[in-house]
Amino acid sequence: MPKRFPWAFLCLCAVLSGLASYCPAAQRAYTRLVVLSDPHLPGQNVAQKTKVLETVNKWKDVNAVALTGDITETAGTEAEYAFAKKFFAKLKKPIYPIAGNHDYIYGLDPDGKMRKGTPAERQAKLKLFQDTFNLPATHYAKKFGRYLCLFISNDDLDSDLLTVMSSATLSWLQDELQGSPDAPTIIFFHAPLEGTIQSENEVSGRPSFFAQPADLLRELLRRNPQVFMWVSGHTHIAATNARFADRKINLYDGRVAEIHNSDMDGRSYLSDKDHGTTSHDTIWIDSLFLYQDKVVVKTYDHKKKSWLKALTREIRPPTPKKQP
Repeated sequence: MPKRFPWAFLCLCAVLSGLASYCPAAQRAYTRLVVLSDPHLPGQNVAQKTKVLETVNKWKDVNAVALTGDITETAGTEAEYAFAKKFFAKLKKPIYPIAGNHDYIYGLDPDGKMRKGTPAERQAKLKLFQDTFNLPATHYAKKFGRYLCLFISNDDLDSDLLTVMSSATLSWLQDELQGSPDAPTIIFFHAPLEGTIQSENEVSGRPSFFAQPADLLRELLRRNPQVFMWVSGHTHIAATNARFADRKINLYDGRVAEIHNSDMDGRSYLSDKDHGTTSHDTIWIDSLFLYQDKVVVKTYDHKKKSWLKALTREIRPPTPKKQP
């Protein structure tokens, strides 16, 4: 019977030959999640967005892709969802999507003018979101190694604010956290936590630009110290903005690391000096490398085809409490 070479030896050979990314995922020291946010499909820059999927498909060490909302361009129409389904069918990685405000909140008048949708319209679009991505619910949990990842859609049916968890979803979140007190937890939600941008431009300080209900979420997170990271989009903050990866400003309540993600549609909010938005063809994408003792966050510039090394961060999960 021929000898079987251990996987460690094969991976070593791969490293030496420049093919380390082909090692089986089980043999790697990390799990890699790519985050795609605010593609606003179809939107603009469709060719660049498609190239992003092609690049992600080439990254052999990617375990999954998180879609943090505003998947559709304007009002979550059937045509937009059909385009999004066909678009993401090109991605050869498991995807974990959540709904943003553009995916369900808005309705369209006969003249095409956007307005806030009725509760019935919002419910129907959340159902369309679930059906498009074959999801059992608009919120769900997934374990990656020791990490518990909670994927939570905007789903309030009648609020005037844009990024609100319903009371039912808050109850589900509380139950999930109480059931896994020792699992380091990462929450994926469309909007960032309150106070984690602190700029003077139009996305800062406005209730519709951070996760709601803010007071209840603050209380919930304080009761559950296992939550150490919050991953969001919504604000279209460019990776070149000084607040994109500011370790001090992005630390919520002195403990939870806010991970901002740029949009894919090329409409980013400018810095304080300039205000407003700018159109561009650069797409920046975050990757989360989940190690046993840390999460490394890296940002990739798809136009330059290079990592932005200055934005690389290491976040340590909390140490579980010792049982008496």
